[in-house]
Amino acid sequence: MSKKSMIAAMLVLSTLIGCSNGGSGGAGTGQDADGKSDVKPKTEEPIELIFHSNNGGNVEQFDSKYGNDLRKKFPNYTIKYIPDAKGTSLPELMAANQRIDILYNVLDAALQPLIEYNLQYDMTDLAKKHQVDLTAFEPTVIDAIRNSSGGKLYMLPTENQVLVLFYNKGIFDKFGVPYPKDGMTWDEANEIAKKLTRKEGDKQYLGIFNAAPAIMFKTNQFSEPYLDPKTGKSTFERESWKKLIQTLFLDPAKSQGYAERITELKRMPNRLDFTNTQEIAMFAFQYGFPLAVPKDLEKIDWDLVSLPTFKEQPGIGSQSASVSIGITSIAKNKDAAMEVIKYLTSAEYQMEISKKGVMSARIDDSIKKAFAQDSPSKGKNWKAVYYNKIAPISSKSLYESKVENLYGAAVMDVVTGKTDLNTALRETAEKADKAVAEEKQSKNK
Repeated sequence: MSKKSMIAAMLVLSTLIGCSNGGSGGAGTGQDADGKSDVKPKTEEPIELIFHSNNGGNVEQFDSKYGNDLRKKFPNYTIKYIPDAKGTSLPELMAANQRIDILYNVLDAALQPLIEYNLQYDMTDLAKKHQVDLTAFEPTVIDAIRNSSGGKLYMLPTENQVLVLFYNKGIFDKFGVPYPKDGMTWDEANEIAKKLTRKEGDKQYLGIFNAAPAIMFKTNQFSEPYLDPKTGKSTFERESWKKLIQTLFLDPAKSQGYAERITELKRMPNRLDFTNTQEIAMFAFQYGFPLAVPKDLEKIDWDLVSLPTFKEQPGIGSQSASVSIGITSIAKNKDAAMEVIKYLTSAEYQMEISKKGVMSARIDDSIKKAFAQDSPSKGKNWKAVYYNKIAPISSKSLYESKVENLYGAAVMDVVTGKTDLNTALRETAEKADKAVAEEKQSKNK
């Protein structure tokens, strides 16, 4: 899976969820001791704020996610969005000296261009000035932002994204297998999967399949980075990667017909195989899947449970693919930009999006309890989203995109029997180190 494809797979869940939310109503830019707004938007002069994201989202999606609410809250602010499209990609915008005030995306996908184009801006002082309480956010995300920014605050999170396990009740009912439960281990989930991986007529059912390796790896429960932050070398030969691949992809493939089906498809199964062909009984994916594409999920009787955990890491779920937002170094009015970001991360605004089914960036229990209560699928087991602890976010490198595809391809080769796991790990690590070295050499020319 390419870097852009992986980002799209994650951002369809945040961008499209935003599209389904509608306006969130009035909310303040901050809170006093009673949780009420204490900072009002300035209205003395017109202010233009220009947003950009390299997630591929269009203007309509931005307006549904952020724009409409911001214009309602800040009527004297001109809120403009420049989409990532031909002629308006970030490199093209920078070449044209186009100002960008605010940039957002999944954390690592946003941090990389900020740093690459020297757009990073430490918001630490502004956060203090505008009384943003950093302890109100999921600590693993704030830690990741700090760790990836040399201790600085280049971004703030607007929502979290974690993995859960969806399941098709119809397949369980067909074969008389009890439904999965919150709190399972991967060993338990794989045992259930064995009972559901079977062929009926011309249809090969797969008991479990997990999201593409790029997603499972980027948010892995062992918090393993792609590249060692000290040496810059591949980590792919570490035991944790071996454990991940064995448990998530190879153990399920031991069942008769599993590997053959993947070979027949010439790809890993995906979300459409879960909803359209309905051949997958359990599917690990980002929590926002049903909220992003509700029409697809209408085709099956589904529910969800918490992501299974490794017995070595009890109670630890996936890392968060946090959607984060930051002020650029070239922003014209940084105070106005900070007001907007403070509003988007405020308890009041986060409560409203939580009710719609967007996982909050904040740790407030009241916000968690309100999750999805106004969503079309409010009767589902949404407590599964918060059942596990969020794993610490692994360190991110500017060269992630150079190795990610290599790691994913290795899984396909092992599952289909083209090579063994140890050989795949060793050879892939060598390829990754070579790719990174070539990229560094290219940048130094």
